[in-house]
Amino acid sequence: MSELDYLLAALIMGAVTFGLRAFPFVARGVIAHHRRIQVLGRRLPVAMMVLLTLYAMGVHQWSAPADGGHQLLAVALVAALQLWRRQALLSILAGTLVYMALMNGWLGL
Repeated sequence: MSELDYLLAALIMGAVTFGLRAFPFVARGVIAHHRRIQVLGRRLPVAMMVLLTLYAMGVHQWSAPADGGHQLLAVALVAALQLWRRQALLSILAGTLVYMALMNGWLGL
């Protein structure tokens, strides 16, 4: 492929990416009141948290039950905060900070 072909491919990919990113903002008036979009808006944050939790728990080497103590504590915190406050960002940030603090020994546990 020539340099022009690479340039055209990059421009096309950039235009498609821009269009996909801009679409929700451009079509907001049309799709904001759609029933399925509202259902996704309510369920997607929790679904993403479940997927992230399953991934995080799956990449760890579970050779002994005590190996996942830090992960389980962070997951319990995320679940408790989500049930209490129902704010996904707060739950995710708090769980991440507690997990990082436990893994790096910042809390002395």
